[in-house]
Parts: sequence; structure tokens; C-alpha cells
Amino acid sequence: MPVIPSRLRLLVGLAGSLCLLAGSYGVGWIGPSSLLNAIAPLEALRSTRASVTVFGLLVVAGALLLFTAWLALGLALLDRSRRRPTPAHVAGSAAAWAAPLLFTLPLFSRDMFAYVGQGRLMAAGLDPYTTGMADLAGWFGIGVDPLWADTPTPYGPVFVWLERAVVLSTDALPTEVAVMVFRMLAAAGLALMAVYAWRLARLRGGDGAVTLWLVAASPLVLMNFVVAGHNDSIMLGFVLAGVYYALRDRPVLGALLVAVAIGVKPIAVVALPVIGLIWAGSAAGWGMIVRRWLAVAAVGIGSVVVLGWSIGVGTGWLLALTTPTAVSSWYAPANILGMGVGGLANGLGLDGELVQTVVKVALLLVGAGVATWLVTARRTAEPLWLLLAVFTAVVALSPVIHPWYGLWLLTLLGVAGVRQLWSVRTAVYSTAFFMLIGLAEPFDLVPRVAGDARIPSIVIGATLVGLATLLLLAEGALKRGVRARTTALSGAWRPSP
Repeated sequence: MPVIPSRLRLLVGLAGSLCLLAGSYGVGWIGPSSLLNAIAPLEALRSTRASVTVFGLLVVAGALLLFTAWLALGLALLDRSRRRPTPAHVAGSAAAWAAPLLFTLPLFSRDMFAYVGQGRLMAAGLDPYTTGMADLAGWFGIGVDPLWADTPTPYGPVFVWLERAVVLSTDALPTEVAVMVFRMLAAAGLALMAVYAWRLARLRGGDGAVTLWLVAASPLVLMNFVVAGHNDSIMLGFVLAGVYYALRDRPVLGALLVAVAIGVKPIAVVALPVIGLIWAGSAAGWGMIVRRWLAVAAVGIGSVVVLGWSIGVGTGWLLALTTPTAVSSWYAPANILGMGVGGLANGLGLDGELVQTVVKVALLLVGAGVATWLVTARRTAEPLWLLLAVFTAVVALSPVIHPWYGLWLLTLLGVAGVRQLWSVRTAVYSTAFFMLIGLAEPFDLVPRVAGDARIPSIVIGATLVGLATLLLLAEGALKRGVRARTTALSGAWRPSP
């Protein structure tokens, strides 16, 4: 990949964001009852297969331009001269690329519409942990994915309280206003992630610019935490903040911040044992470790339980931890194995669906077992690498792995330290893979052209060709002499004073 000057690199990424912005109005999701459907020019853009194909390709072009700019920025970080981008430069690039994306129609996921629906459930006095979206009048008109019809919310009481607050405050306004508020919350979560990722890098003697390159400027981050507005950014922001303050000898504050993360998505509970280990210290015996674990559990889980009861949902959020068994990702190893064993069971005259579910649950338990082993047998490991390993065990053995779940791991990798060639390749190829998953989702968002196989085929083909070309160029740049310099990408970890 040729060297791209700083200003041109910024403009390439900005052009990508503008392409995504424009393309979203042709293929982004609009709810059936939305007032936007009455805008004649917008309806004309979304009314033919030809226009949807063009706008779909515009979305792909935008994502590829962002990927190009991000790769070029990463290669520039290998330069150890004064021309090397600073953390402020990387953060500025990320902010410039993100700004236009705040105004896109939702792409890559409809979860923001689910947030609106769950907020309306709460406002109506219904429990989102026991009530599916189908019990809400007019739920489909909002734009909610039908998969949510009978699925309880997988979010914690902090986020369902936010959902209720957003819906009540925007009740007299179009649904798109509530969607925009949720996007702003996700963008605020991304800003929180960036701030504490940079602080952790500085605290640990790492390279803040490289950390921000992966945590804030990645096209996968922008696609999922700005365009799609996933609340995982809020969860990750509070997890990183909690770890930061624990490392700064403020473990109670750290546990409270992780409690907020648990209140957004309960999976963040896996960070509490790491907070306890930081508090106990690497030389602590088992007695001290157990006491610290009990203390962080009381602070972290206890706070969420109290909040749950105070807003009337009790401990129903604990059921959210079982949601992954109800859905699957075709590319998740656990799902592939479950389908294979289930198919074999069908051939033997057994209940294949039951066997498949048993396999999924068994692998989730294995993941929990591996995570438990890590925080016990490897308790003296560097905390952020340990946290990354724990999250990896949970995600890798789950039957559902969304692209934004991949960002849990990539964010922690960026904070733990992109130091060697394998970690650079892991970051780049994982980003490309999850971008492909997001872009390859069937373009059935415009009902009038749903079911046309030509549109996703063209879009997927363009995505594959574009990503493969960019990866080959980037690999060539790495092989031309950066191998020896990758060890300087991030300084070695050292304990805080």
C-alpha cells in the first residue's frame, strides 16, 4: 500500500463517511410507520432495484474508503520519526470520520429500534425481561426486527432505565428522534472508551496513538458504535474506566464503574474478578483474593440488584445471560459444531434440535470454566491481558458472535497492547472479517425490493474484492520492512506506582 499523506488520508476517510451517509438514505432502515416514508424524494430513491443496488454499492465504497484510511493511518504509526501521528492526530481523525455518520439512517443492525420498543414496554409498565416486543401495540411499525417479537431484552437495568427515559422524553416526537438520542448515547460511550483507553495506555507505558487507532478510529468501530448505535460502547467505556481506577488504587470506584457496565450488558460481570485481583495485588494469598472478590461482588452486583428493584424489574436482568442460547451466528464455532452434531442426531432418529441446544449450552459452560480457570490459575497475569483472555473464552465458545462482540476483544487488545506482528495482523484481519459480516447482511431493508438475490450478490462480491485487494496491499507493506519495527508499537507493561 503506498504511503498516503496525512491530509489526504483524512480526506479519504471523510469521503468514506460521506459515502456511507449518502448510501444509508437508499438502503438504511426506515420503520413501516415512519413519517420519512411520506417524503416523496426519499421514497423515489428507495423504490427501484437499480437505485437500491447503487446505494448499496455506495455503502460498500464508503466502508472500503474508511478501511483504506485506517490502514494507512496504522502504517504511518510504524514510522518512528517526528512525522508519526500523535494521539491527538488519531483522535482528531476518528472524530472527523465519525461526525457525518451521526446523521445516517440506521445500517448494519436494527437494534436502535429495539431500544425504542423496549423503552415503550417500560413506559407501558411491562417488564422487558418477561415480555416480548409482540405484546406492544404497533411494535412492528417502529422498525423493530421480528427476531425481537418474543425475545426478552438482553440488557441490564441501567440501560432499560435509559430506554424508558429516552422514550418518555421524546414521546411526542417522531421515532427517529429517539433513535438519534440512542445513537448519541452510543457515540458518548465511544468517547468514554477512547478517553480511558488512552489513559490506560499512558498509565501502562504503552503507545496511546496505536491504542486509539484500534479503539476509536477503526471502521468497524464507526460502523457499529456510530452508524448502528450499539450500546456495547457504553459497556466497554465503563469497563475500561473501572480497570483504570482499580489500577490507580481506587478499586471500589472501579467496581462501581463496572457495575454500571453490568447494568448496560450483564456480560460485563466477567470483569469483576479482574478488579478483585488488581485490588488484592499479585502477591496476595487465597484468603485475601477471596475477600476482595466478595467485596467487588457486593459492590458491583449488589448495586445492580438494588437498581433493578428500584425501577421495578427486580433481578430479571440475570435472565439476560441466557439469551445467547436463543439465537445463533452461522459463523460461530459453537453454532457450527451444534448444527453438525444436531444433524448427526437427526440421522440417528434423535431430536436434533434438542441435541443442538445441549451442545450450545455445554460449550457456554466450557467457556465459563475456561474463564474461571484463567482468573484462578493465571491470576498473576497482567490484568488487561487477563481480561482479554476471559472475554475471549466467553465469546469464542458462544453460539452468537456479532461483529460488535468482536469489538469487545479488539478494544481490549488495543488497550492491552498491539506490540508484535501477530497482534497487528489479528487487529487488521479481524476488522476485515467482521466488516465483511456487517456489509454482507442481506439488503432487504427496503421492503419493495426484498427477496432479490441479485442485490446482496453484487454487494457481497464488491465487498470481497475490495477487502481482499486492500489486505493484499497492506500485507505487502508489512513484509517490506515493518516486521522489525512492530515490537516498538507499544511499550511493555509496567505496574502503576
